[in-house]
Amino acid sequence: MAKHVTFMKMKVKPGKVDDIRKLMNTPEDRERLKKAGFQYSVMGTSKNDPNTLWGAVTWDTSERYYKNAESPGQNKDYEKMRAMLTEDPEWFDCDIVDEMQL
Repeated sequence: MAKHVTFMKMKVKPGKVDDIRKLMNTPEDRERLKKAGFQYSVMGTSKNDPNTLWGAVTWDTSERYYKNAESPGQNKDYEKMRAMLTEDPEWFDCDIVDEMQL
């Protein structure tokens, strides 16, 4: 089964980028997500609009990614995150066909 990656685009309310980063990076979530199959994430702000946040998350399988996405705990975190956005985020789910890390 292929590894999973989700690319995301979020329009963040002014001044909330750091709050979103903190929400997605708690010690409790790190341990829970590691056990669930999470592997790696990267996020950045657009050079043209500092309130547009782009990111990617990788998981060991799509099955485990979707299981986590549908969990009550993840939904609670999503609702907190959504309150800091100006609109619903855009999600792009993909199978990883190649990756490189030096």
